Amino acid sequence: MSKRELTTLEYVVLGLVSLAPQSGYSIVSFFEDGSYSWSASPGSIYPILKRLETNGFIAGELEMEYETRPRKMYALTEDGTIALDEWLREIPKMRPFYQEREVALLRFQFMERRLPRAETLKWLDGYLDAVRYASSVQQVYTEPIKKAMADDPAVNSIHTHLLMENYIMEINTLRTWLELARTRLIMQPV
Repeated sequence: MSKRELTTLEYVVLGLVSLAPQSGYSIVSFFEDGSYSWSASPGSIYPILKRLETNGFIAGELEMEYETRPRKMYALTEDGTIALDEWLREIPKMRPFYQEREVALLRFQFMERRLPRAETLKWLDGYLDAVRYASSVQQVYTEPIKKAMADDPAVNSIHTHLLMENYIMEINTLRTWLELARTRLIMQPV
């Protein structure tokens, strides 16, 4: 097993492989469908697959479905399962906010199918707590900034106002998404 920490992209690849055996092409296609802002070219995915396989997180097997061109299908190993599940349980950080939010959505997709409901709810609650804390900190800092902007025309710009409002909208959107995810998970039959 590797001594270094895996990158976020490597964890996402492990998550995709955990959903079903994947080929390099299917993983590249996942990122190209436009659902996420990430881009992952064949030049980044194939070396990741090789590293993950070399370090024992995934195992590849040639599939001879297409006689002219066999493809390698990857599945999670026990070490890969342990590493992925540990990563899924981590509560996302609030900075950098925009990157962590998208990674959190991917994590939820993977954990929903892998972890017990109680663990997923615990993760959602922890993330909600982090979002609520970030929101309260933002409010503490926003009021004095708004006052300073009103008092000083040099700092009072539409752009600055829009940046602050955008952050507030993103926090509110994330909080709403987490609350919906929690409610739907609770309501889902076991």
